[in-house]
Amino acid sequence: MIKYDLKCGLSHSFEGWFSNSTDYEEQIKEGLVSCPICGDLNIERAIVAPAIKKSSLKKDLQKRNIPNLNDEELKTKMRSLTKEIEKNTIDVGSNFAEEATMIYNGKKKSKPIRGTATKKEEKELKKEGVPYIKFPLIKDN
Repeated sequence: MIKYDLKCGLSHSFEGWFSNSTDYEEQIKEGLVSCPICGDLNIERAIVAPAIKKSSLKKDLQKRNIPNLNDEELKTKMRSLTKEIEKNTIDVGSNFAEEATMIYNGKKKSKPIRGTATKKEEKELKKEGVPYIKFPLIKDN
């Protein structure tokens, strides 16, 4: 069995259990899956963060000979990643939600951007299906 987090066209979230991914796709195609809240048949899989157990992650890292980073090493790597992000994206500041929406809707040329958004703007981006990633940029001290 496979469990999917699903959402309808009105953004109601619910779970669905299927024998396998093909079973899910067939049921969606045949209109057999509906929102338990509103009955909507426009169903899609919701994006969810993976659940990772700390103990198994540690074992996995040991199996792969990946060193466990201490806080300082992690900050150093995040600072390096921040520099790469800054080098390869355009800072649109607080206009992030507006710019991302226009790019997503094809009203502006696609380009890698970064910036900030309010909680309300983040909810609107999610509702409209605009993909984005939240990442803390770590600056040099």
